[in-house]
Amino acid sequence: MTHRIIQITDCHLFADRSTELRGISTWPRLHAVISRIQSDHSDLDCLVVTGDTAHDEDIATCAAFREALGGLAERMRIIPGNHDDRAALESVFPECCAMQGGRLPFQHSLGDWQIIGLDSQITGEVSGRLGDEQRDWLRDRLASTGGVHTLVFVHHPPVTMRSSWLDAIGLEDADALLAVLRDAPHVKLVCCGHVHQESATSIGGVTVLTTPAVGPQFRPRTEELQIDPLPPAARLIELEPDGSWSTQVIRVPVD
Repeated sequence: MTHRIIQITDCHLFADRSTELRGISTWPRLHAVISRIQSDHSDLDCLVVTGDTAHDEDIATCAAFREALGGLAERMRIIPGNHDDRAALESVFPECCAMQGGRLPFQHSLGDWQIIGLDSQITGEVSGRLGDEQRDWLRDRLASTGGVHTLVFVHHPPVTMRSSWLDAIGLEDADALLAVLRDAPHVKLVCCGHVHQESATSIGGVTVLTTPAVGPQFRPRTEELQIDPLPPAARLIELEPDGSWSTQVIRVPVD
């Protein structure tokens, strides 16, 4: 049986819906993406949100986001990015957020597959770090599920973007994470957000993908932040019983 996952990331929403981020209104972009998912991918097994949902870190923004999702909220998993408030996420999404050692990771079974979400937020910082405790948590779960194909989600990508300003705010313990993943060949794929652009990297036998934002897009391989006038996006991931997978980025025009 094929399992279908949709990833959205970096919505950067505000409680005041008139607020813009770098001249871009983010709520209409979210509504366009959600409408496309509901119309074209209503058979999805799981919607995974990989951080920077509420740019203002306001619980009211999280609640409005949940309302916008409609029925999709029942099939959602979420991890924080650097612009989220963990307590707000746990309050608004209690069925899929449970604090563990001050973090919000998750593990979710999908037949022959499992999806694991990691919390890379450093409170008050833009860069990310998993830390020893969470990597041990990941290592234990991978060791106990050695026959289960695995897809990992994390906000900060553990690879270079070849963009000096983005690499300066990346995952600080990337090498340590990659070392854990290399010891677990059943990890087939890692999907990330944070960088507001599409990329694919193979490192040590692990494929790492970054997914474009729902909010503003960033031009790749720049020395400083530049906005790319591309529409918002989501990523469709299809997981097969034999451990193979396919994926595509879905761009959604906004009126």
